[in-house]
Amino acid sequence: RRTAHDPLYLIAIVEDISERRAAEERLHESEERLRLTLESATDYAIFTQDTEGRIRSWNVGAQRTFGYAEDEAVGRHVGIIFTPEDRERDVPTAEMRHALAQGRAADERWHLRRDGSRCYVSGVLTPMRDADGKVSGYLKITRDLTERHRADESLRRAHDALETNVRERTLELAKANEALRDEISERIRTERARVRLLRQLVRAQEGERRRIARDIHDQLGQQMTALRLNLAALNQGCDGNEELSRKLEQTKSLAEQIDADVDFLTWELRPAALDDIGLAEALRNFAREWSKYSGIEADFHTTGMDKGRLSPETEINLYRITQEALNNASKYAEATRVDVLLERRDRQVVLIIEDDGVGFNPEQDARGEGHKGMGLVGMRERAMLVGGTLEIESKPTEGTTIFARVPVEFLAEDEEEETA
Repeated sequence: RRTAHDPLYLIAIVEDISERRAAEERLHESEERLRLTLESATDYAIFTQDTEGRIRSWNVGAQRTFGYAEDEAVGRHVGIIFTPEDRERDVPTAEMRHALAQGRAADERWHLRRDGSRCYVSGVLTPMRDADGKVSGYLKITRDLTERHRADESLRRAHDALETNVRERTLELAKANEALRDEISERIRTERARVRLLRQLVRAQEGERRRIARDIHDQLGQQMTALRLNLAALNQGCDGNEELSRKLEQTKSLAEQIDADVDFLTWELRPAALDDIGLAEALRNFAREWSKYSGIEADFHTTGMDKGRLSPETEINLYRITQEALNNASKYAEATRVDVLLERRDRQVVLIIEDDGVGFNPEQDARGEGHKGMGLVGMRERAMLVGGTLEIESKPTEGTTIFARVPVEFLAEDEEEETA
């Protein structure tokens, strides 16, 4: 037992709480920074919720996005901003579980505003931990993307509509192209049929010309020869009668001129030289005889034509083109000189007829209904019949030049085409 003279002892228990206070201060500072962040971030909806999903803080941005004031939102379950279908599927709880498991949960979905309208929001939910590392709640940061989403939806709908229009237009164009191809094919078939018919007509015409030329030469030529002989005999039997002798000489001269004209006409209808000696020599003879008959100087030149004969159809059509061009020069051009050039260039034969006449307007005259217009059309048709082209260069007072170009191997190509 302690007496009054015994000494007094005191025991003090001291606990160091400096670390806890430091942690509490850090937590307070963190919460203060969070509060300041929540208040300043007006473009973002930022709020916190506890582990049960009840809202603990609510910033101005959240009020602007979802329409709830802070005192209306705090304490209520976060499900108030989820759509009915998401609440039915318990999306808020699933979101917290995902954030807890993965460290964050990001999503973009439709949410519900206070007035019942919907907004499209992109957000991230992250867990918040206390000083001991225990999850004390969740932080949700979201941004309202409604206008952008609607713009994207409008753009998507416009794109879908455009795709639909493009598909429809493409289908229309495909149908139009198919119809155009059918029309082109039909025109090609029609043109080929026209060319074949025209070719048959020209062949028949040449055959008829050959027959008429032969008949004129055999019949009328013989009769003209007999007439000239009879006139010579009569002239010998009228010695002393100068008047009668003079008239007989005139008649004899006239008969000789008719005989020469008949020979030239027969030669024009179908030159025998074309069948015998080929195009180059036939054109040389024609240019020479035409020059004598018309009184117009004509020169003929040829190169490269010694490599073989052309097809009969090519030769006769080039011959007829030359014939028509020279006849036009004598009838209409008032020319004093004509040059004819025939040459072979690789796989092409070129015929050039040039005169120094008065010239003309090729387009205007080719559309005319007179003999000259018909002659130009005929020359082009003949060049086309053997797979070639014909060009005419002419100006008033500057003469005329005709260029005909045809392939060397026309006949073989034509036969292959007709066989196919």
